[in-house]
Amino acid sequence: MNAIVTADYSVPESGQLQEVAPGVLWLRMPLPFELDHINLYLLDDLDGWVVVDCGLGNADTRAVWEKVIARFLQGRPIKKVILTHAHVDHIGAAGWLCHYTGAPLWITAGEQVTAEEYAQLSGVNADTFSVQANSFLHRLGMDEQQTAGIMGIFTGISSLVHPLPGSIYELKEGMSVEIGNVQWQVIVSEGHSEAHACLYSEALGVLISGDQVLPRISSNVSVRAAKPDANPMLAWIQSLEGLKTLPADTLVLPAHERPFYGLHARLAELIEEHMETLIRVEALCSEPLTVMQLVGLIYQRKLTLFDQLLAGGECLANLHYLLAQKRLQCCYDVNDVLVFSQPD
Repeated sequence: MNAIVTADYSVPESGQLQEVAPGVLWLRMPLPFELDHINLYLLDDLDGWVVVDCGLGNADTRAVWEKVIARFLQGRPIKKVILTHAHVDHIGAAGWLCHYTGAPLWITAGEQVTAEEYAQLSGVNADTFSVQANSFLHRLGMDEQQTAGIMGIFTGISSLVHPLPGSIYELKEGMSVEIGNVQWQVIVSEGHSEAHACLYSEALGVLISGDQVLPRISSNVSVRAAKPDANPMLAWIQSLEGLKTLPADTLVLPAHERPFYGLHARLAELIEEHMETLIRVEALCSEPLTVMQLVGLIYQRKLTLFDQLLAGGECLANLHYLLAQKRLQCCYDVNDVLVFSQPD
């Protein structure tokens, strides 16, 4: 299949389920953000159900889950909760849902480490995180007001994540998870997050892609304060290339927007978009720029504080990719802020 085609399924109302493949149900959970929903999936496991991703840890999400469990699961229990990755809209309600149903949590080791960072935002390690994050934001070129506002956002995010359950199992690259006599292969991708897990069923021709492949928007790829020297853009592009081994006619079930066909076409689009951005970033650095100066040139519109965080992290990811290829150089200015430029 050489084009991106939206699958012909009705979008389920909040709290309703839509079957999109045999034994695969689509649940659209509301989010209180500009991106106003997340797609969750329930897999029929014969005598129970497996949940893929959970939504935010807030009252609205809990109410929807309680309704779904009471009305639509036919009295069969949730046996496993699988997380594609540890971003707040995916993991927030996981601890609560596992406690509510008694189900164990399945997550990659890299994402579990990320999940445990939420506790650091308000726990005994909060001061250590604060020093690390403040230093990171300063080196991007953010001022004190921006930094203070973003630190407040971090605190707010941590309040939307329930503590993880005691029973946790590790998802690993290449492992097979049997659900309802269907084998689902775990594909671990890096870049958007530390160790994002997609699930692929060859028998069904279905990829549950999480945030790794979305039909219209591109997931944020950012350098994080916890790993300030990382090169996530390289990992992201390599992961997208790796997914090209799946059949072109795979039905893709993304975490946002609508299911679609045209996996190879979408992968090619995503890679091309990022390559074009890298060329533009390289050209803009003909004059020395801080990360936030670059943000201002690329995003010529007013950004919220949260958007500034995402934009700054992604600009730094592009810059690190170019640094690794020796297409740019980097130094610190007198204020200990990173400055990037083309090689002398």
